[in-house]
Amino acid sequence: MPPSQFGAQLVDNQALSGGYFTLRFACDAACGAPLSGIEPGQFIMVRGEWGREMLNPRAFSVLDAQADGSFSILIKIYGRGTAALSALRPGGAVTITGPLGRGFSAPADATQLLVAGGVGLPPLHLQAKRAAAAGRPEAVEMFYGGRNADDLVLTEPLDDWGVKTTYATEDGSRGHQGFVTGALEARLEAAKASGEAVEVLACGPTPMLRAVRTMGLAHDVRTLLCLEEEMACGFGVCLGCAVPVRGPKPYKYCCSDGPVFDAREVRWS
Repeated sequence: MPPSQFGAQLVDNQALSGGYFTLRFACDAACGAPLSGIEPGQFIMVRGEWGREMLNPRAFSVLDAQADGSFSILIKIYGRGTAALSALRPGGAVTITGPLGRGFSAPADATQLLVAGGVGLPPLHLQAKRAAAAGRPEAVEMFYGGRNADDLVLTEPLDDWGVKTTYATEDGSRGHQGFVTGALEARLEAAKASGEAVEVLACGPTPMLRAVRTMGLAHDVRTLLCLEEEMACGFGVCLGCAVPVRGPKPYKYCCSDGPVFDAREVRWS
């Protein structure tokens, strides 16, 4: 679906554990529901009424989008933009550009192993919801990791949708103790032993994505990475989100060519 630019107002700002927030917005009545058909992994550019202090919008994956024009994002305070959004109150206005980028495909014949870390949760959360809404919660499995239990948010819907979920925390406060990639490695080994067809979809911190890429290539499993890069424009104009790739050109751009890339394409050492 083509991107558009439209106004929206904050409906609800919900503080979660671990310093995370979910922000739910309502689209202006005149614009309809421009994000209702968004693909998990696509993103939007969000700009508040920040004046000249912060000129650039901020990029966020969409956590959910409804047919009535409402949509949600998940944020954690990392800088001035996310701090400003966390302080937004109902009725606060923002300008949205989207949907942008290329997202994940729907589950097909292989079980999709969804690997999420930190603010990389939204596209995989939405992928799980779409699978459950299609009557196929068994087509996906979630692997969700954080430093501790407070970093694992929005887990109740996964249970409600019937999505099998494996949790991992570095301190062992919930689920597997260690990195989420350890749990993923065990699942890939089990799939290899049984001959089960699986593919990996991942979004999270770059070190996690690097590890997931290595595992996917080692197991010869289709692996799709939703990359996190700083984006100033969202259209491939500023050229600030270059991703090293294999092929005739040494770089592609996260915003216009991604953010979802095949792990075999990404040129990481």
